[in-house]
Amino acid sequence: MKQPALGKRISELRKEKGLTQEELVEQCNINVRTIQRIEAGEVNPRSYTVKIILSVLGVDYFESDNAEESVFNTSEKRTLNLAWIFGVVYFVIGFIEAAADFYQFTDDDSLLNTSTYIIIKLISAISFVFFFAGFYTVARAYNNQLLKIVIVLLMSLFVIRNCIDVFSMHLIDETIAVRIIIECIAFGGLQLIFGIGILQLKNKLGQLAQVNGILEIVVGASLATVIFAALGVFLLIPTIIIEIILLYRLAKK
Repeated sequence: MKQPALGKRISELRKEKGLTQEELVEQCNINVRTIQRIEAGEVNPRSYTVKIILSVLGVDYFESDNAEESVFNTSEKRTLNLAWIFGVVYFVIGFIEAAADFYQFTDDDSLLNTSTYIIIKLISAISFVFFFAGFYTVARAYNNQLLKIVIVLLMSLFVIRNCIDVFSMHLIDETIAVRIIIECIAFGGLQLIFGIGILQLKNKLGQLAQVNGILEIVVGASLATVIFAALGVFLLIPTIIIEIILLYRLAKK
């Protein structure tokens, strides 16, 4: 249904239920300004938002020739496209970064100089942030607060970790083992929660999201135990590939 008919219909249904706009938004988990603009016909809401509102009003979602075709708007699809592209960059740079982290423990400067190491870490951090910005867009579109929070924490922790790696690249001492353990526990815990958040959207994102969520939980749990961290690192390879494919499909949806 097209605006302004959609807004008028929602307004009528709300009034039939005897609900104020404030009472409706409390049950829909959206803000008052949003419902005001929808009812006034000022915006074309996502189909997901319409479904939630109609569900609260006790009406099945009605499809029409003019109904919104995608949950994501043009700007969000652009973000998703950038996300999967940067996901590919992150996947490739990840192998280079792993080698760089290994070589920085050696004394042979010909293998890895400071400038090269900094550039690798910078590309890794930037690509990771843009990669997961795609999942933040998904979380925002489906109003998943848990997913949004954990994604911000993951991006922040990743950038901080890379900065610490750069500033401490020549400081090889007994604290490295402690730092690695802390990183495994921190990243493991966040990835476990991230997996749970993705699983919450499995009915909306499809079977691939379910597989991704399960893998993220296994990866997170493995890293968090520290003992099975190697397994978690190995499983990151198929996990990242699936996440790239998932974002690509959502961008083209």
